[in-house]
Amino acid sequence: MSEQEVIATLKHLAARSASFRLSEVRQCLADERSLPDLAAAIEPALQGLDLTIRPRGEDYELARMPPPGPLTPTGGGRKRQEAFFRSPAVPESTQQLIEAYIEKKTGKAWDDPTVLERMRSTILAQKSRYWREQAGRYQKGYQVLGYLGYHAPVYLVQFEHILWQLIEDGLVKERMRILDVGSGPGVVPLAIIDLLDRLGQGSARIFAIDRSEENLEAYNALVPPAAAPGGRVTVEKPLLADLQALPKGAVPGKIDLMVFSNVLNELRQISVKERAELVLSLADRLADDGTIVIVEPADLANATTMRETVLELAKSDLAIYRPCSFIWGTHCNPSRCWTFEQKIDIRPTRLMKGLAEGSEGYRFVNTDIKYSSATIRKDRQARCDYRVPAGAKAARFSQLQRHRNRRINVVAAVMSGNLGDADSKVYKLCDGTPANPVYAIVPRYLKGENRYILQNTPYGDIVRISGVVVRYNREHDAYNLVIQPDTTIERVSPGTSPADS
Repeated sequence: MSEQEVIATLKHLAARSASFRLSEVRQCLADERSLPDLAAAIEPALQGLDLTIRPRGEDYELARMPPPGPLTPTGGGRKRQEAFFRSPAVPESTQQLIEAYIEKKTGKAWDDPTVLERMRSTILAQKSRYWREQAGRYQKGYQVLGYLGYHAPVYLVQFEHILWQLIEDGLVKERMRILDVGSGPGVVPLAIIDLLDRLGQGSARIFAIDRSEENLEAYNALVPPAAAPGGRVTVEKPLLADLQALPKGAVPGKIDLMVFSNVLNELRQISVKERAELVLSLADRLADDGTIVIVEPADLANATTMRETVLELAKSDLAIYRPCSFIWGTHCNPSRCWTFEQKIDIRPTRLMKGLAEGSEGYRFVNTDIKYSSATIRKDRQARCDYRVPAGAKAARFSQLQRHRNRRINVVAAVMSGNLGDADSKVYKLCDGTPANPVYAIVPRYLKGENRYILQNTPYGDIVRISGVVVRYNREHDAYNLVIQPDTTIERVSPGTSPADS
């Protein structure tokens, strides 16, 4: 009896009836084993088929699981995750797994001075991006170790922020099939495992693809052991393959969440359009209500290129769920769209502290949570479907040159945290029309409620600002909208229209 025969038989019987008996399965397979032995043999295949099994007299009943509802955190789980975000850190168990992998890989203690010095050299090389194509296995191994020491901690926590936003928006199911595209050593699965274990709710089955044997060696050393204690996450064997040459049928179907985390920016040899086509080539493996998340570094080049890629995707049957909302019904020009989210810094790991010892230790400390991301939906759902109503007394950003030094009304999405300082606050705004960047300026002299409204507005949410002064910044070829004491700032709820002024 092959696994393929078992799966085909279970699929056939499940399609015919909502529940059936294990004795029927045995008969179809012409299997002579006892029912308890057969039940134990087929149990690993059941979760992937959304089937349950339970004793029923001398037989067993198999039944289709009801469709999963949205994952709704309970009070205890929610409080634990919110507390985590107030002081984020890589969990102790994950730090121990990484340290153990370094020791296994190098044959030395993770904090051995020689190991740490080689990792420092690797991190500096990665930051400068000058690794030679002909690098040998030894050097490649240290590339992964350097990544685990410097990049992985912030990437893990930032994906917990992204996953939490999806949960808050009702896009995460109680049972999820997740595909991590370009998984590296498994940071995204480690984040999922940590968050679900902290919630004490939900389950996931994770598939992964990566083209590097070194990455997948680390993945197999870290992810399955991390998943084992909680039991909420099933980790499938990752696929070793190039994303640009995937074998037909290699990617499983009915994926609920597909993640491209710090992957597309590595494909520097292909155009924005080709990157979008790569994403689209995998999108047919999504469930009908599936979600794609794309995450890139927050620097200017990667953040703007990601926006260009996402707009290419929006020309297809996919739709941008977050953060962009085209409130005037037009698509924007993303070439100068430098936007990102910023969260509370993480606490350094033991490994990071070890790397930071000595002169210029600051070069090995990476605790800032800054990232640019987009959420794409197959069912064309958008987080905010608001459109500026006809006749609204609001100026488009594309027309700001007509309103220099005047007070106007605008409607826009808040597309950044504070880019200024504690005194003069600066927030990037977008209404989907600008050719030039637009920023809301909260001057140092401003007091009262208007000083904090934009600070407390979630990334991507829409506000109506009435009575704001337009200034042109010649040095940066941008427009500043200066908030005044009597400026009115109102949050716009999705699907509603603010009253005209």
